[in-house]
Amino acid sequence: MTTSSEVPLLADRVHVASIEQTITEATRPGVAMPPRPILVMHVAALTADVMRLLPEAPREHPAYQRAQELVRPRARPCPHTNHYELWQHSLTLAHAAQDLLDVAQQEAAPHVPQH
Repeated sequence: MTTSSEVPLLADRVHVASIEQTITEATRPGVAMPPRPILVMHVAALTADVMRLLPEAPREHPAYQRAQELVRPRARPCPHTNHYELWQHSLTLAHAAQDLLDVAQQEAAPHVPQH
């Protein structure tokens, strides 16, 4: 991972609050699904976040492999995807983005040798 001062921090490149909000709102009991246009925007933003995070994680990590499958064109929702499936896809993308963010932060953390 590049640590140059010219490269923005992950938190500046990824909408972390949006990822966390999607997960929180989707798992709260009694919360209605957002309107379809909002979900379409969420999916687009989360897909972009996942694509930005992929290079930060090792390719062999399971989080990388799961996330990569989600952003492949054949895995993306089509215009005829129903509202519920779109909502589920946004939640799955949010979890994938969170997992990648966790992996990227672990990779960036200084490793302390154990004795």
